[in-house]
Amino acid sequence: MALGDPLPENIKQPVRQAASSLWVEQLARLGYAAKGLVYFIVGLLAAQAAFGSGGKTTNTSGALETIVTQPFGKFLLAIVTLGLIGYALWRFVQTILDPEHSGKEMNAKRIVKRLGYAFSAIAYLSLAVTSIKLIMGSSSSDSDSVEDWTIYFLNQPFGRWLVVLLGLTVIGVGISYLYRSYKGKFRKHFKLYQMTQTEQIWAMRLGRFGIAARGIVFGIIGIF
Repeated sequence: MALGDPLPENIKQPVRQAASSLWVEQLARLGYAAKGLVYFIVGLLAAQAAFGSGGKTTNTSGALETIVTQPFGKFLLAIVTLGLIGYALWRFVQTILDPEHSGKEMNAKRIVKRLGYAFSAIAYLSLAVTSIKLIMGSSSSDSDSVEDWTIYFLNQPFGRWLVVLLGLTVIGVGISYLYRSYKGKFRKHFKLYQMTQTEQIWAMRLGRFGIAARGIVFGIIGIF
């Protein structure tokens, strides 16, 4: 069922003008790179722990702490922070304009997706704040960890059922990522005409692997 766009034009117009600027694109690119670096460090530390070479299992805040303890760590973390802010801003642009579906009719699925962009923007803005605190010398707090929130919900009325519902939702998200990996629709975001046959094959393989891995991680989180 088609729906009207919930956001008025007087909000969308200034955002559209800002999003058309070159610096917004560059900031968004830096944001994706910063996000990739953070999760790469999380995975690297977990792999090192699994192979007994000194790593540890940690979250995104732990990855930021790892960056700040390196030589020139505060400088590196400042670049990552700028990227995280850029990624959050891009998510806000996606929330308001939904540029990938510009001109298409609004429906319930697209509204839910835009709400997801908004939650993502808030999450990465919060991570950027944590990064700024680390640069200023404060330690990050794990008070917002999944475990803490799970305990909080379990102590509420009907909390056990609420946690089950949330777990099943996260498992559902994981299954959706596995489905996306299988279908390979992400190829529409590639400029395949600029790639050789070998590059296309490896881009699809790595894309499927990455999205499937994310689906497995969401599934494990939901189960636990």
